[in-house]
Amino acid sequence: MTAALDNFQRQLSKVIPAPRLLTKLSQRIAFSTDASFYHKVPKLVVQIATREEMQVLLRSAQQYEVAVTFRAAGTSLSGQAISDSVLVLLTRDWQHSEVLEQGAKIKLQPGVIGAHANHKLAAYGRKIGPDPASINTCQIGGIAANNASGMCCGVKHNSYHTLDSISFVLADGTHVDTGNAESVAAFRTSHKTLLQNLEELAEQVRANPQLSDTIATQFRLKNTMGYGLNALLDYHDGLDILAHLLIGSEGTLGFIADITYRTVAVPQASATGLYLFPDSHAACAVIPALKAIGVEAVELMDDRSLQSVQPLLAKLTPVTPPQGAVALLIELGRDDHQTLQQALQQLEQRLEGFQALCPMSTDVTTGQALWQIRKGLFPAVGAVRERGTTVIIEDVAVPLEALPDAVIALQDLFDQHGYHEAIIFGHALDGNVHFVFTQGFETQQEKAQYAAFMDAVAKLITERFAGTLKAEHGTGRNMAPYLYAQWGGDGLAVMQRIKALVDPQGILNPGVILNDDPQAHLQDLKLMPPVNATVDACIECGFCEPQCPSLHYTLSPRQRIALMRRNANRSAAEQHAINNDFQHLGIDSCAATGLCATACPVGINTGAWVQELRAEQAQHQRTANWIADHQQGLESIARFALTAARPLSKLQQKRPALPPAAQQQKATPATAARTDKVIYFTTCPNRVFATAGQEPLAQVVERLCAKAGIHLQVVEPKGHCCGQPYLSKGYPNQAEDKQQALRDYLWQLTEQGRYPVVFDASPCALQVHDLEGIQCYELAAFLQQCVASKLHMTPLAEPLMLHVTCSSRHLDQGQSLRVLAAQCSTQVIEPEQIQCCGFAGDKGFSQPELNASALAPLAEQVPAHCKHAVSNSRTCEIGLSHHAGPAELSYRHIAYLLDELSSANEQTKDLV
Repeated sequence: MTAALDNFQRQLSKVIPAPRLLTKLSQRIAFSTDASFYHKVPKLVVQIATREEMQVLLRSAQQYEVAVTFRAAGTSLSGQAISDSVLVLLTRDWQHSEVLEQGAKIKLQPGVIGAHANHKLAAYGRKIGPDPASINTCQIGGIAANNASGMCCGVKHNSYHTLDSISFVLADGTHVDTGNAESVAAFRTSHKTLLQNLEELAEQVRANPQLSDTIATQFRLKNTMGYGLNALLDYHDGLDILAHLLIGSEGTLGFIADITYRTVAVPQASATGLYLFPDSHAACAVIPALKAIGVEAVELMDDRSLQSVQPLLAKLTPVTPPQGAVALLIELGRDDHQTLQQALQQLEQRLEGFQALCPMSTDVTTGQALWQIRKGLFPAVGAVRERGTTVIIEDVAVPLEALPDAVIALQDLFDQHGYHEAIIFGHALDGNVHFVFTQGFETQQEKAQYAAFMDAVAKLITERFAGTLKAEHGTGRNMAPYLYAQWGGDGLAVMQRIKALVDPQGILNPGVILNDDPQAHLQDLKLMPPVNATVDACIECGFCEPQCPSLHYTLSPRQRIALMRRNANRSAAEQHAINNDFQHLGIDSCAATGLCATACPVGINTGAWVQELRAEQAQHQRTANWIADHQQGLESIARFALTAARPLSKLQQKRPALPPAAQQQKATPATAARTDKVIYFTTCPNRVFATAGQEPLAQVVERLCAKAGIHLQVVEPKGHCCGQPYLSKGYPNQAEDKQQALRDYLWQLTEQGRYPVVFDASPCALQVHDLEGIQCYELAAFLQQCVASKLHMTPLAEPLMLHVTCSSRHLDQGQSLRVLAAQCSTQVIEPEQIQCCGFAGDKGFSQPELNASALAPLAEQVPAHCKHAVSNSRTCEIGLSHHAGPAELSYRHIAYLLDELSSANEQTKDLV
């Protein structure tokens, strides 16, 4: 560490707690990559909690001339969010949002995930304009800093054009809020010279007809190549110019502390369809007509794209697209169904004569399936790439009339340079296409191949088609050397002048956008050595991270994989230290719920990999065998121990208090064969842990079934188990044995699968959901599908807290729980920023920090005097109750509330 950086860190330590100054090599390597194909290891990672801390950091950075890079979600595709100096992260304190003017505007801090902003606006029928494909992961800070757009955004609805006001911090630590008159007045005084210089620069640009025309032409297209020079044409006031230059500046001009957007309306009725054309010329010929009709989106997919997602396509249509064919995915939206039908008639006339792989449909499921095909294109290439290679996605834009020729020319370039698996798709309304290919960087030959290809792309797009080399993903490191190719000397000089005026010492994200090295895009390339077959397909996009309960505690799934990949090229001493750290950071602290797989573009279950690592380390096979053989007796001992230890556990603040011991399970007598019979299996958690103040869950469910005219037979568990506890601890053989024994036991009880079986804990239900020959229900799903409709419900008119467990998300995306909750209360609250509670079986007791970190956002979202909270997993409920805040609020299975609020309806009263 240099003296300057050492002094910088010492200065920061006066205001930022040591745990938020990450210096260990393992932690720094974990943040050495983003979603791009570049890699830089920061010397220091700083987690910033407040604007005041950010001001201190920037003043210190300027004082000691230390380079800093801001990182939001790290989904950047062009290397904007990595650094070999100081990497600045935001804590989750930056997730405040405020809906203004009945949804016409929304004020957002940079840590808010884009999809969460839209969730806030949904009740108003509005959304933010930018709609990047990563919207479920990327954060507002990155969306604004990269001027991200997306499938429906176009040019007019991006951050630049929907900006209402912005709050930012400059490199000298000065903060200004353009929505606050006092702040603006103070800034105009303190930075008068800067504003005057920007105004003079704008006048110089407007006085240069050739440059002005180039800027106007370029920004008619989607364009994120370089700074937003259109601000120099669109605005005359220095502060307006500066505010709009920050949009798309990729953290090189300042830190965006919050932004207020003007929102856009969400169509209330929509239809989606997929149409086939013989070639790109035929497909692009209809786009102007589609644009005139006012369609929301038109997504082009070339023939290689269609081939890559053929398995998904085959689920919707028996037609196999021929070679050379091009498809258009079209979405049409209107304010009501009547005007939608009128527009559909116009659309169908325009598309007459072309084959409909899937005709325009208002069916939501069909629409989702079609968009899943489109969104599956990027991962389709990633999933089949050779081990050790990375996936590269680039995006360009050309005038719409040039799009068909551009698609053909790009396909020719792929063949010329050996990228035979490359695909092209994109936002056809805007002449914006993405191309995806795989690339290794192990050898000089591979690097030379990539360099030659990118040179050819730059020449093709800028010279032949007068297009832009970056339409959406930002300039970053990979396009910085081509800035001159697109903008020429005058444009480049203006950008250099902007950087010198706003960040004179060049401390903000150096090397990004402006870079004097013509080979910069060939430096610091990310290597992708194989780690484990379960995770080698990872493209390090970061889509998994919002799902992960350990994200703010140790590492995310992406970081676990990235750390082990980068470890392969470290020295022996460094590898030893990293492996030691990884035991806690990567293995012990992983909840291993596999929730990451639900958001992963290529379906990677990092939890399964961690379970494999645990199995490799498992050293107590004989003990595990003994426990498996004596589980019934051990459960009795556990209940006794709970009774003895519970009073003492209440004195601990860090760990959740132990719940009361469950009563000994009582089986109901077997009955003669009947068609309405259901087998109820009490799982281990409910055999050991009772719900305080409540009767046994089995009795409640039995009563609910009686109301619905269903006969429930509660069976004696006899120590049988789904095997999940053994699997999570790294004993897969014992887990398999337990599951097989359970299957054999249930096969007998169900008379060879004649009757369904209900499992009363969602993790256990997930573990056994595919038991051969036996229909298995998770309890909430059983109640929703088979019981609730036969009950008369009187819902609460007060808040109900709902936690959807990881296992329910896996089983049915939480649908059953949500439907039941809506029947129980008119005010269901599902807390934001919580996907998994992090209790993870017994980790809530053994590693309570994981549970605490995962549920940190919970307490502040619980309304005052809230009395009801539900879920469907006993262990999860223990941790949720501990972290919910009010002592009187206790989470319990939703069956309890369903029973309290229901009675038999008229159709089933005679059966009860």
